Amino acid sequence: MTLKISDLPELPDMMILEETPEMIYQRWSNRAVAQAKERNLPPPDTEQGGFFYDLWYPIALEWAENQELLTYSLIQAFPIWADDEYLDAHGWAAGLLRKTNEEDDPYRLRLLDQAFEEEGSGRLKDYETWALKLEGVGTARGVEKARHANSIDLYLADMTGQPITTDAAAAIRLQMEAYRIAGHDLQVQPAPVYSLLVEAKIKNASGDLNKLAATIQTRIQNYAAGKTTLAYHYLSALVIVDVGEDYTEVKVNGGIEDIQVPHTAILQVKVVLS
Repeated sequence: MTLKISDLPELPDMMILEETPEMIYQRWSNRAVAQAKERNLPPPDTEQGGFFYDLWYPIALEWAENQELLTYSLIQAFPIWADDEYLDAHGWAAGLLRKTNEEDDPYRLRLLDQAFEEEGSGRLKDYETWALKLEGVGTARGVEKARHANSIDLYLADMTGQPITTDAAAAIRLQMEAYRIAGHDLQVQPAPVYSLLVEAKIKNASGDLNKLAATIQTRIQNYAAGKTTLAYHYLSALVIVDVGEDYTEVKVNGGIEDIQVPHTAILQVKVVLS
């Protein structure tokens, strides 16, 4: 199972932890007025400037701030939402430490992937997980039984999404020997690059074409993450950049067909607008 950040659940609404000082003060004021009526007493002056307001509104401010702290504490209790040193603590408890310069989200996904997958079968998923534990490895995709019944081929990219060098592949292969199951023929190689060229003609462009191209490129990369089939009609729809822009002749790798990206490849996207 390969998770993406977009797969993770959002933090649910929790009204009791999202009150403003005004909401808290109003709730207290209503209760004080109701209690005074029950006791046949005159209601307190709850308007701004009154004694009741001067006494209780600062407490409402303090309570609202404490709700924010409680919300933050709750978030850090779950690796799905935790960050920084709190996420490191979840990783330590799971036996999976953060790599040098690894950002929160890639580290979070590694933690969650490990939680979803049971390690120990010694097949492809294990080897991908073991490779991702190593410094310098940002992406690990593999194929088993491609060469023969006991072959496992890993294709790796670095932390920036670029294929590792052949020297790095050789070094990682030596490190992987500590994990390799006896009898498995393991090979480690740089991930191949699959180039995706999206071309379109923009009529009446209101902005800089280079900036528009960068925006479209980001959209395509987000759409393509984790996919091996890229639908032409969806790629062409992502070329729409702003209301009023008009585009024609969208070509993807020179054609108008769906694109099949090899499972082991690193996708590199280029957008050319004219």
